[in-house]
Amino acid sequence: MMAEHTSPWRGRRVLVTGYTGFLGGAVARELFACGAEVVGLVNDRPARASTGADRQGRVHLVRGRTDNVFRLHSAMAVHEVAAVFHLATHDPFAEDRGTHAVLQAAKLYARRVPVVAARPLQQLSLARAGEARDDYLSVARFGEVFGPGDRKVFRTVPAAAIGLLTGDGAAVPPDGPPRDFVFVRDAARACLRVAEATITDGAGDYPFRSGWLLTDRQMTAVVRDAHAGRPVVVPDSAAPTNPLGWQPAEPLAEVLDETIAWYREFLRIGCTAPLRAAA
Repeated sequence: MMAEHTSPWRGRRVLVTGYTGFLGGAVARELFACGAEVVGLVNDRPARASTGADRQGRVHLVRGRTDNVFRLHSAMAVHEVAAVFHLATHDPFAEDRGTHAVLQAAKLYARRVPVVAARPLQQLSLARAGEARDDYLSVARFGEVFGPGDRKVFRTVPAAAIGLLTGDGAAVPPDGPPRDFVFVRDAARACLRVAEATITDGAGDYPFRSGWLLTDRQMTAVVRDAHAGRPVVVPDSAAPTNPLGWQPAEPLAEVLDETIAWYREFLRIGCTAPLRAAA
């Protein structure tokens, strides 16, 4: 992690949609660590402490919807933001009105502000073949993002961790194609690097791969080994080449230990109360 006093984000205000979400919250924490102020777009529900809402003077909550161009433009203009991380989730089977609204608001904003969105790696070939490029929008692409704070407990890592912690055991999922699993804090760092590159070089499309290439069944077995304190072994695969000098910052065994510990506390307090994700 870059030291706060040398970070290009120090003292800047940044708009984050999906501020109370999984990846959005991780990006907000990374920005706080770099000395930035965060303008967090939230719905009518109160923001969770896990996103850093307790950082006095460095978080500014804006209530509104991601498809409201006027609200988004107002947030950008009033707070004079230097970048936008559009990380609010949307229905993949419905029209993505949120991204359209964010880009409209960015174009209305007096300054040229970069917008960074996260997308799945699976969409990469389709995007290169047919997506129209927008000069405001950069895309960070990941496989399966996992880690502390993921409340979608049906996903592979949360399901395995919760099954082991409750004594039900980790159900063995059907085998399928391998996917690249990326730790959420690493994904957040990648999003910041994409924004920095967009400011200097213009919009781009950046696929990030950790090299932790596993099927759901293999990842479930790896989580089981981590829970039992056994060595974590990942199948051999060619080391991926990543853009912007990005690589995972921590070993898989360590981030799985951190993730399992988070779910242990998640279960202890009843799954519904706010939890502070690891800083």
